[in-house]
Amino acid sequence: MENIALNWKKPILIVLLAILFWLSLQLINPVYAAAQPETLDNVVLVKFQPGLPSTERAALILEMGGQELRWIEALSTARIRLPESSASRTRDDTLALAHRSSAVRAVEFDTLVNGVPVFTEQMVDIPQAGNSTIPTVPVQVNDVDYNNSQMQVYAPRIINLPMAWNHTMGSRDIPIAILDTGILASHPEFAGRLLPGYDFVNNDADPHDDYGHGTHVAGIAAAAINNGVGMVGVCGNCSIIPVKVLNESNQGSWGNVAAGIVWSVNAGARVINLSLGGGSVPSTVEDAVRYATEHNVLIVAAAGNGRTNTPFYPAALEDVVGVAATRNDDTRWSLSNYGPFVELAAPGYAVYSTYNNLSNTYGGYIYMSGTSMAAPHVAGLAALLLSQNPNLTIAQLRELMRKTAADLGESGRDDYFGYGRIDVFAAIQAAVPPLQPNAAVGGIVWQDDNINGLQDQSERTVSDVLSIQVRDATDKLVGQAMPNGSGRWRVEKLYPGTYKVIATVLGNTLLTTPATYDIQLTNGQERTDVNFGTIQNDPVASSYRVYVPTIQGTR
Repeated sequence: MENIALNWKKPILIVLLAILFWLSLQLINPVYAAAQPETLDNVVLVKFQPGLPSTERAALILEMGGQELRWIEALSTARIRLPESSASRTRDDTLALAHRSSAVRAVEFDTLVNGVPVFTEQMVDIPQAGNSTIPTVPVQVNDVDYNNSQMQVYAPRIINLPMAWNHTMGSRDIPIAILDTGILASHPEFAGRLLPGYDFVNNDADPHDDYGHGTHVAGIAAAAINNGVGMVGVCGNCSIIPVKVLNESNQGSWGNVAAGIVWSVNAGARVINLSLGGGSVPSTVEDAVRYATEHNVLIVAAAGNGRTNTPFYPAALEDVVGVAATRNDDTRWSLSNYGPFVELAAPGYAVYSTYNNLSNTYGGYIYMSGTSMAAPHVAGLAALLLSQNPNLTIAQLRELMRKTAADLGESGRDDYFGYGRIDVFAAIQAAVPPLQPNAAVGGIVWQDDNINGLQDQSERTVSDVLSIQVRDATDKLVGQAMPNGSGRWRVEKLYPGTYKVIATVLGNTLLTTPATYDIQLTNGQERTDVNFGTIQNDPVASSYRVYVPTIQGTR
């Protein structure tokens, strides 16, 4: 009888242990919105009267016994360190010290701010929700991890990014500022697109990432596209402005965040990503956000990882787009904050992106979870929209992203997903007229006398030696041509998309270049570099002569 009782209790114990284990996994490093933010007791933010002479400002700081750490010109605000003896004063005493001066509008203590990551290993494989009603064909790119199903790089597809690439892959003229722990400048995903940045933690021009959070966030927003390695960012051709406001512990001060926002605006950023936050924010940060808004710079921020509806800042500010996190099955990520301040949602669970260690398990990439990962998806979408139309206002950007988002959860806007999970393709389509058949492809056909696959100046163009077909991604024939008397061929009135260009030789002609090329055409693009080299084969020797070009490819 005793054995029967033990056998009955054992499975219940196992179930209880499993539940406890699951709960422990759900609570990995959540960042909760603290009721009282940790202050930097001897650092204050003093707002001076606009236009005050610098000598008067310096005199007051001297009277306070302080040291000016940073002057934020656009906000007429100084970040000041008081002598250590001031730490023993009460807050009211310290505030009164500056309030006695008519030169001061306001004074407040600076407080700490944190990044909001949750680290995770490779995600649990959950079937991805698909969209079977897309009328065109997704763009294929050559980024190896993106194309490797075992790497589970799900986010670009679930937000319909490959479809949006038919319209645009972004523009270097649209910079995204990443205010975070910095960026690993040597990472291949950012080559040639990093603009000068700044380190507000160490006060220098080298915003190096000594934590990894910022590099991961930057990759989600703008890792390179078609560079043959890794994954892809949402706006893979956009420029990046790295601004370090968080240290090696993923922590910083609100005063430096405010300074970083103003600096980014002045440096030409069109979008600012803030994957950081806390339970409250100094008014100086509100001033900085207002400064960005007045200069038509959109700010996107993480909603926080506390599984709470307590407002999380700066995401909860009216002029900031607050972003919640979703999973790979389009459900809510369990630790994501929620509430009226959530405007949009984006993938935040087990997101694969760049990392600041090129020698780690994934060779410079890693999986992370958090609303920190969701926000840069939205920042990248805003940058793509601006790449199409740089004249869009903040209000227009927000409206486009809201009205085209995939409605998840309760019908209409709700506190868990906001207006929905972003749909990049739908937003891009809504921002421009429908796709037009205004792309074209062409090239030349030449007599490759030295059989090297490249046209030399002495080698003539030829005609009537081959025919050319253009087929779309469904293998449908959409155009054909033959080279004219000048050796040139052209097929026009093509929609943006992926195509195969196939050459069929005539008579005793042989090709010294590939017979088939895979190409990608964007809206309005004309490619003129799909070229074919030919030689005339000796009919008698045709059974055993094989030409192998030393170099393959188009000119």
